Amino acid sequence: MYRQFRMLYDKGDDSAFYQHAHAFEAYLKSINDLKSYYKTMTNEGFYDIKQNHLFRAIQTAQTLDAEAKKNKSVDYYYLATGLMGNIYRASYDTHRAEQYFIQALDEVDDRDPKFTMVTLRDLAQLLCIKNPSAAIEYTSQAEELAEEREDIDNLSLSKAMKLYVQFMNGNKADFEKTYREYEQLRQQGDSTFNHQYDNLVEIAHLTFNGAYQKAIAKLKEGRIYVDSSLVAICIYDQAGDTENGFKAMKRRNIEMDSLFSIVQNANFNQMATERTLVRAREEASQSRKTVKRLTNWIMVIIVVFLIIYIMGRRRLVRIIWDKNKKLQAALDRAEESNRMKSAFINNMSHEIRTPLNVIGGFSSLLCQSGVDLSEEEKENMQERITYNVDLITTIVGEVLELSNSESVTGQRPDSEMSDVVINDLCRKLLHSMADDSKEGVETRFTTNVPDDFTVRTHPSTMNRILTHLYGNAQKFTEKGHIELRCEQDKAAHLIRLTMEDTGVGIKPEDRDRIFDLFEKAADNFKEGIGLGLPICRRLASSIGGEINLDPDYTDGCRFVLSIPV
Repeated sequence: MYRQFRMLYDKGDDSAFYQHAHAFEAYLKSINDLKSYYKTMTNEGFYDIKQNHLFRAIQTAQTLDAEAKKNKSVDYYYLATGLMGNIYRASYDTHRAEQYFIQALDEVDDRDPKFTMVTLRDLAQLLCIKNPSAAIEYTSQAEELAEEREDIDNLSLSKAMKLYVQFMNGNKADFEKTYREYEQLRQQGDSTFNHQYDNLVEIAHLTFNGAYQKAIAKLKEGRIYVDSSLVAICIYDQAGDTENGFKAMKRRNIEMDSLFSIVQNANFNQMATERTLVRAREEASQSRKTVKRLTNWIMVIIVVFLIIYIMGRRRLVRIIWDKNKKLQAALDRAEESNRMKSAFINNMSHEIRTPLNVIGGFSSLLCQSGVDLSEEEKENMQERITYNVDLITTIVGEVLELSNSESVTGQRPDSEMSDVVINDLCRKLLHSMADDSKEGVETRFTTNVPDDFTVRTHPSTMNRILTHLYGNAQKFTEKGHIELRCEQDKAAHLIRLTMEDTGVGIKPEDRDRIFDLFEKAADNFKEGIGLGLPICRRLASSIGGEINLDPDYTDGCRFVLSIPV
C-alpha cells in the first residue's frame, strides 16, 4: 500500500490519490501504527500543497493536529506545525511560515533528525535574501547534524543550500570554500550523495568565475529546484547586465502575479467546492427523508390505487428526468462560465497590471519636483508611457472584439457583402502595416490569381482576420520573412489566403489548443491575452470560411484562411 501511495503521489490524479490515501490511513489507524498514520497524513498535506489545494491542505493540517491531540500524541505535534509552515510558504506569507518552522523545530527536539534537517534547509531558503546571516546559520546547523549522523544524503543537500545562500548574497570567498568542501564530498563517490542541486551549484560557480553566458545556458536546462527567476537576476547583477536584469525582474513579477492568482483561485475554488459539498449533503439528506415519507405513504395505499400509482409514477419519472436534464445543462453552462471567468481574471490581471505599473511609475517620476531629467530621458519615458497605453488599448479592443464576435450567431447577412478585389485588399493591408515591420524581417505578397479577380464577401471582416494574423506573425518573427500568399482552388471553389512566417512556431503538443480562448502557446512572455486566433476563427466562420494551422510547415507558423468563391 505504501508503494502505491508513493506512485500516486508522484503520478496519480486527485481522485485516485485521495481514495488510496484515505484507505491507507484507515488501515494504519486500524493496526494502531500511529507514527506511520501521522506521517502519511502529513504527506497527504504536501500533496495538497503540490496541487495548489491550499484550503484543503489547511484542513488536512488541522485534522492531523486534532488527531494527535485526541490521541495525546505530543511527540508528533511537530508534523502539523511543519505542514502549516509549508502551507504559508506556498502562500508567500514568509513571516508566518518562519514562525511555524521555528515552532516545529522547538516541538520536534531530537526525535526526528531528518525532519529537523529538512526544516532547517526550508528556513535557509525562505530567509536567503531577507536574513542571509540567519540562513547561513540554519544551513550550518543542518550540516552539523548530518555530520553527527554520518548522513551523506542530508549533508550534501545542506552544503548545497549553503552555497545557494552564499551565491544569492554575492559572498564569493565563502562560496569558494564551501564549494571545495562540496566537491570533495561528491568525489568520494558515496552512493547516498544527493545530486539534486548539482546544476544550481555549477551555475553559481560559473557565475563567480565570470562565465555568465554558460551560467545562463545551464540555467535554461532547468532542474535547479529553487526560484529560477531569482537566480537569473543574480547572474545578470553580477555580470553588470542591467538590461537583461531588468527583463528578468519583469518576468519574475509577471510569474509572481500569475502564481498569486493561482494560489488565490485555488483557495477560492476549494472553498466554493466545500460549500457545494455541504449543500449537496444537505440536499441529499433532505431528499432521503422525502423519499422515505413518500414510500411509507405509497405502501399504505398501494393496494387500492395500484394502477393510479403506476401511471402517476411513470409520469413523475418523466418529469424528474426532464428536470434533471435541464439542471445538468444549467450546471454545464455555469461551470463553463466559471472556467471562462477564471481564465479571464488570470490573464487580464497581470497583462493589464504590468503596463499600468509602468505608466504609473513613469508618470509619478515625471511629475515629481526636484527630479532633474534630460530631454532624452523625458522623451524615452513618454515613448514608454505611450507604448503601454497602446498595449492596454489593444487588450481592451481584443476583449470588445471577442464580445462582438460572440454576439454574432450564424453567418453574416448577404446585404453586408460586396465585390472585393482580393489582391488589392492584401496589398493595402501589408502597406498599412509597413511602418511596424521589424528590421531583418522581409514582408512579401505573392499571388496566383489575376489582379482583377474579385470575390463577393465581407471586406471589413476579411481585413480584421488578416490584420490579426499579420500582427501575430510580426510579434513572433525576429528574422526571416512574413509572406501573405493568395491562391485559388478552382476544384473546391475556394480562395486560400496563407500567412506564413519564420518565427518561433508552435510545438506539436500545443497545436490543438491555440484556437482556445486565453491560450498563448508560442511565448507566454509576449504581450497579449490569447484572443487573436479564437477571434479569427469566429470571424472566419461568420463569413462561411474557416482558418487552420498547417501542421506540415515547421520553419515557423503557417495559417490558412479558406473562403468560398
